[in-house]
Amino acid sequence: MVIKKYVKHLFGIAFAIFISNKFFLRPWVIEHDLPELFQIVVFSIPNLIEAILGTLVLTGILLQLRQKLNKLENTKETTIYLIASCIAALYVISQELKFHNLGGNNIYDPYDLGASIIGLLLTSMVINKFGFTDY
Repeated sequence: MVIKKYVKHLFGIAFAIFISNKFFLRPWVIEHDLPELFQIVVFSIPNLIEAILGTLVLTGILLQLRQKLNKLENTKETTIYLIASCIAALYVISQELKFHNLGGNNIYDPYDLGASIIGLLLTSMVINKFGFTDY
């Protein structure tokens, strides 16, 4: 399975933003006491990134499973994308609503929930439009 170049770039950029936000941007915004909008954005970025990376990883895993399991080989890629997006949404949203605490110490914030939903929807739309693999 050959993953499309844009997927690799999206994954790398999202991960780099996550690291930059955690170690540089967030501490800088807190230290400089910037307006609330900046604080909302830097505190919600991890949720956006979690949704993006989760959807990409699950899509890759499910496509690998489809390739390895003979029973799933006729499953359309769009179906795989939908299943991956739904599983990612179930995990991310249930974590935000505190149904579980698998991602660590989580505090409910409607902005975090919104960022998660935006990440899920955007990633799902991009994957459906441009695909995930090259054959």
